[in-house]
Amino acid sequence: MRYKVPQNVQRADQILWFLTLRQVIILVIGGAISYLLYSGLSKQYELNTLEYILISVPAALAAAFAFLTVKGVSLPKFILLLIEQTFFRPPRRRWVMGGGEPFVSTTTPFSFREKTEPKPEASAEKDVSPEKLKNFAHVLDSEGTSS
Repeated sequence: MRYKVPQNVQRADQILWFLTLRQVIILVIGGAISYLLYSGLSKQYELNTLEYILISVPAALAAAFAFLTVKGVSLPKFILLLIEQTFFRPPRRRWVMGGGEPFVSTTTPFSFREKTEPKPEASAEKDVSPEKLKNFAHVLDSEGTSS
């Protein structure tokens, strides 16, 4: 006897039409909060359009948390990952070409900029004697070995 083996076992079971149990619970909680706000405020005040919009905010947030996905991740999980990335993980350092001076050390000051110091002027006349030239030629010919 052959049995059908499910292929996607990581997918949540659909309880009501296309909704999962998690989505149903989120929608029920958001709808209950909106209903409690409506029933509590409508007994005390005469509501206008702005109040109806503000009362429907919890239901809209619940619908966003139930159905919205960002980059293939559900919205509550995405928000938790964003909080973890922002507050609990060290920041990533990225190299940017031409992005300024690199960090070298906190104890020794370092700069890539050359310090402008006046250089002594080179003398126009150099002392080149025939004896020095012969000695230099001998060193080059003997490849640095002395004989």
